[in-house]
Amino acid sequence: MGLPNTRRGQRQSSTAATIPAAIMGINASQALASMAPDECIYSYNLLAQDLGMVVREGYVEWANGWTGGVAKTVITFEGNSAADDKLFIANDAGIWDVTTEGTTAPTQVVTFPSTAGNAGICSFVNFSNDGNARFLLVCDGENGYYRWTQSTNTWVKYTIGAGANQIAGVDPALFDFVMIWKERVWFIQKSSANAWYLDAGVFEGTAVKFNFGVQFRFGGALKSLHNWTLDGGSGIDDHLVAISAAGDVIVYQGTDPTDATKFGLIGSWHVGQLPAGNRIASEFSGELYILSIQGILPMSAVLTSANTTDADIYLTANISPYIRTVLTEEINSFGWHIHVHPKEGVLYVNSPPRESYDQLAFTLYFGNKAWSMVRGLDKAHTGNWQGEIFWTDITRNKMFIQRGTVDKVYLDPNADGQPSAITWNVLTSYQSMGLSPATYKRVQYIRPIFLSGGVPAFTVAARYDFDISEISGSPAYGIAGSGLWDTAIWNESVWGGGIETTDNPRGANGLGRHIAVALKGVSSEATTLAAFDIIFDEGGLM
Repeated sequence: MGLPNTRRGQRQSSTAATIPAAIMGINASQALASMAPDECIYSYNLLAQDLGMVVREGYVEWANGWTGGVAKTVITFEGNSAADDKLFIANDAGIWDVTTEGTTAPTQVVTFPSTAGNAGICSFVNFSNDGNARFLLVCDGENGYYRWTQSTNTWVKYTIGAGANQIAGVDPALFDFVMIWKERVWFIQKSSANAWYLDAGVFEGTAVKFNFGVQFRFGGALKSLHNWTLDGGSGIDDHLVAISAAGDVIVYQGTDPTDATKFGLIGSWHVGQLPAGNRIASEFSGELYILSIQGILPMSAVLTSANTTDADIYLTANISPYIRTVLTEEINSFGWHIHVHPKEGVLYVNSPPRESYDQLAFTLYFGNKAWSMVRGLDKAHTGNWQGEIFWTDITRNKMFIQRGTVDKVYLDPNADGQPSAITWNVLTSYQSMGLSPATYKRVQYIRPIFLSGGVPAFTVAARYDFDISEISGSPAYGIAGSGLWDTAIWNESVWGGGIETTDNPRGANGLGRHIAVALKGVSSEATTLAAFDIIFDEGGLM
């Protein structure tokens, strides 16, 4: 069928245009017809960043071999030097040392007396006393409070009492959360609205109760405690934030909780239902991010808006339809986790696996406030250690480091399989290509432009008039294009050596008034999508 025309004898004309990579990420909050050219409808494993859309890193197996079930917590300790750093995992059975890469028979350093309930779902914090001795404080919802001492490389379990390695005033076996605020160690008593704090600068002794429940308008137990500051530092304006299971967020300000004149309530808000577990908030650069059924709320936005239902104050506004779908379906399931990786400048929101669906993680690149999605990694818990990202598998007794450009780099490839390339895809925003939205267009060719150390395999297709379907099937390998970037800025300063531009055009078909580009690719080299060149014919009006 030819292009529609409103005037007899009107000639078709071919036009070349460029669609930039969606460096502003996903925008699912706008109507499909009003999105910007540098936004996209979805992207999986292709992350929006400053210079283009970058295929996510792969993963390499770091450790395995523990017994007692999958690892539910990555526990990290960073000492005064890299040689002092330690890496542990916790599962139902206890805590295991996995500091050494390639560990296949880790040492169990703690044996939990109970494997029930929340055993292995740990809260932890690094602690240093006035003598610069370094410690790791750990507790879970089932087995109580433990301390690791760096100088002796020993673990102790706390009991109730007034002596060494004891807590007075409350049974430490009830602690399921630990944090430090204003040089005091704070604990949460599980299944209650009570927190307990110690004297400044110590990790044992007499604990004092602080009941947050009187401020919880919607009820529920105390879920987590966090530090939040207005100046990005550690000063007198640092706030203590208490979050309840029912979604109350209570903020206190002061220096000494023992003195009512020096410690008091400054605000109370409600953010709606919270996901399961206590990994629903993350502190970074003076900000506190809280995950609820409504999305991610920065605490700084709370001060400027009295209405926490205002969608615009949520960091996840652009991906709200995606993340809220998963939140609604899996809000009570294990696997929710929000954390920030400073080295990458990325915030991750990990969701539980869903039946018949790949596990989704939502990623925010702080540089341009751009959201993307990662799928298929099956993470139980993620941690930052020595500047790198580590995560444990939610179904297997394995731990991975985020590294390289391929997936499934196993310690034993003969047993577990060979490495595999990373599959990714994106659908750009719909555009009328500078013409009237009522004018028909037919795409003839599409040329994705990649910056890559190798030629990615890809399939590309034109989409018309708000078709949002993904490309199915296996991508075909392209042909290398215009050679190497050989200037200093590209070859050395930014991209590193050996980066090629690939610009192999592919034919397209179809007809419509609004155009988007769907792209599916597979790569085993570092790959960045820079732009699309397209050639299309202009037809008549609708």
